[in-house]
Amino acid sequence: MSDNQTIFDLKIGDSGRISGFSSEDIPMKFYELGLTPGSFVTLKKRLPFGGPVCVQIMDSVQLIALRDTEANSILIEKFL
Repeated sequence: MSDNQTIFDLKIGDSGRISGFSSEDIPMKFYELGLTPGSFVTLKKRLPFGGPVCVQIMDSVQLIALRDTEANSILIEKFL
């Protein structure tokens, strides 16, 4: 694994493990959606014109859309 990046830094198809958050003020919705430290995620879509990114949590069939500010606040240890 390489150094910490954010979900926003991933390319489509890249996977990684959530290592933490860039802020102490974490929205509760992240936890409710399963975006917790230790969770494995894959970037599935990046919508155009500054739209959201869509991630999939391992072992889930649903996609979660995140605004760029949200995606930039979730730290990832990317798999090489």
